[in-house]
Amino acid sequence: MVATLPTHQKAIYLNTQTNKLSFTTQAPLPSIPEEHILQVHSTAITNGELTWAPFCNWPTEHVPGYDVSGTILTAVAGSKFAPGDIVYGRVAAGREGTAREYATILPSETALVPARLKGSKRGMQEAASIPMSAHTAWQALFTQGELCTPPSVDTTTGAVIGGQAKGKRVLVLGAAGSVGMMAVQFGRLAGAWVAGTASPGNKGLVGELGADEVIDYTATTVSKWIAGEEERKFDLVFDCVGGRSMLDGWSAVRSDGIYVSVVPGFAEPEGGKPEGVRSKWFVMEASGEELEGIGRFVEKGLVRGCVDSVWRLEEFEDAFAKTKGGHARGKVVFGVAE
Repeated sequence: MVATLPTHQKAIYLNTQTNKLSFTTQAPLPSIPEEHILQVHSTAITNGELTWAPFCNWPTEHVPGYDVSGTILTAVAGSKFAPGDIVYGRVAAGREGTAREYATILPSETALVPARLKGSKRGMQEAASIPMSAHTAWQALFTQGELCTPPSVDTTTGAVIGGQAKGKRVLVLGAAGSVGMMAVQFGRLAGAWVAGTASPGNKGLVGELGADEVIDYTATTVSKWIAGEEERKFDLVFDCVGGRSMLDGWSAVRSDGIYVSVVPGFAEPEGGKPEGVRSKWFVMEASGEELEGIGRFVEKGLVRGCVDSVWRLEEFEDAFAKTKGGHARGKVVFGVAE
């Protein structure tokens, strides 16, 4: 099957010496025996990904973009996936990305696209918007945040096994971002009472996703919203924003609660964190098995990704600028396949 592929392809490159992006139609096709070659349908941008070069062993010309949906073209020994499978996943940032027509992905990073999404261009764009955001939110709540036993879908009966966090309270700082929106949905599936911070323009969206209360960060702070009332505090505060919001969020954690962040520059408040409060900062890890489980909720319509906008690879400058602006509602996606 590889022999039928073209010799060159469209791709976006990041020059790690100059930090400049460029577009080419003459990029070589990848060939890594332990990875599936994937015909890319869509790939999504992660905010801040162009700053990762100092932490990754990238070549001078590096392909960005790590969330992907597409069609497997080649077999890999021992993989459960086969040519023709419609898949999605998160490629580790240490390897070449997927902002190109043909990319590679490890079997361990891969899951089948939920049937509800794979029948349309729009569905495949949504699929590409899901992996990083879903992994990050899932791991923040259930792995790092230890909120409860994760919800699941019974593979035999299709029954949803949820409600394990009933009686607990979760606050999501930045609930209208791609990770925050996933955290709101997962918190509700687990049965927690969920609040999220958002601007007035995003209040309706966050509410639709299941937030019990949306705090307008342009009108008040979390500290003022808590107003010193212990019962208004949270078992888990998940910071997707950083900066002032991160420091403000410390006022919302119960004495036996946990503060989880994924934002670079995570810091404890001056004088130290409140007594009894635990804190964790982490970087998500891709897992095809985890994504497969999350996909069962997507298939049932209980979880959805959110696409802010869709761009062609040739429009890379505008697409990355939209992401860098920090106000995208969900993910900025490249529609790659015609």
